Amino acid sequence: SSLDTSQTLLEGWFAALNEEAAIFFGEEAKPYLGRLYKNAVKRWIDALKAKYGLEIDKNVTTLKEAVEAYIKLSIEGGLFSSLDDFILEELKEGCVLKITVKKCPYREACKLTREKVTFSATQIPCPHISCLRAAVEILLNLKCGYRVNKGEDECVGIIFSLEENCKGKIGEFL
Repeated sequence: SSLDTSQTLLEGWFAALNEEAAIFFGEEAKPYLGRLYKNAVKRWIDALKAKYGLEIDKNVTTLKEAVEAYIKLSIEGGLFSSLDDFILEELKEGCVLKITVKKCPYREACKLTREKVTFSATQIPCPHISCLRAAVEILLNLKCGYRVNKGEDECVGIIFSLEENCKGKIGEFL
């Protein structure tokens, strides 16, 4: 089907971007790709609105709500299949969000990239978690960081606010 073809193409692009950025930028690949993914997420949100009339819910105040809004929009846009493919768990009173991506489609691409680099694999961003982090930054106007642990079939990431005064309520920083 066309959705399978699109997903395969997307996996190839993510693998190529991550691999080439890792080789070219070395340990600076993660910040570069973080900016690239943020740009891509912004363009995706804008394109879905302009071409298909699909709008993201901008009435979000927490990391979890922002991620859910992006996932729901991406389901409508055909990028993701179901909200059930993700487990979202708020930690530390809303300043930290744990995200589990079940059976990540980019798993093999990430594995191949990690095999080709000579530096820490933590410097290679996860396409899913990096895009979800970008959505949080866009929707909440909040600078965030993230970390990823890769399991056998799933990726578990933590998105966290970089606001120094984060005391549990994302809304107080908007």
